[in-house]
Amino acid sequence: MTTPTDDVLLPPDADPRLGPVLSGLTACLCAALAEGGRPACACCLVWGSSPPAQDFCSCDCDDGHGQAWVRVVRQDPVVTDQRRRRCQTWRMQTTIEIGVARCVAVVAEDGQSAPTCEQREADAWGLVLDQRLLREAVACCEALSDVQVWPGPVAPLGPQGGCSGVTVQITVEV
Repeated sequence: MTTPTDDVLLPPDADPRLGPVLSGLTACLCAALAEGGRPACACCLVWGSSPPAQDFCSCDCDDGHGQAWVRVVRQDPVVTDQRRRRCQTWRMQTTIEIGVARCVAVVAEDGQSAPTCEQREADAWGLVLDQRLLREAVACCEALSDVQVWPGPVAPLGPQGGCSGVTVQITVEV
């Protein structure tokens, strides 16, 4: 049985190639949202097979709302040579998702009053802006300058439980 340590792993300690990319991209995402006037209450690297639970949508912090994340979607080896060497390492193509989820207008507590078109449009335009800011976070991120980057799908998320959002995927070779 192993005992967890209190030591926090630094990105290069966890993975000297991928760690700096993930931590740098997270910093770029948080900065792009803040500079674009759409900061999130939580903005962090997460782990999981799907986007994180949209549990910060009702959160209103001092300057923003919602949550933003960076997560690894999958990794595939890049095979360049079939010969096996001792302690062989191989390069990986890693698909990374960045995303943001925000509060959106929902049916009122009386169960009768649907959101107005104006409310829905305000939510939609906010998410269109978020989509642009996510793309800018990738395009302008210094942490990605030394790696090959391929853009992937941009997709809406939700609505679910009063939250809606957008995700952008990229693939990097590290």
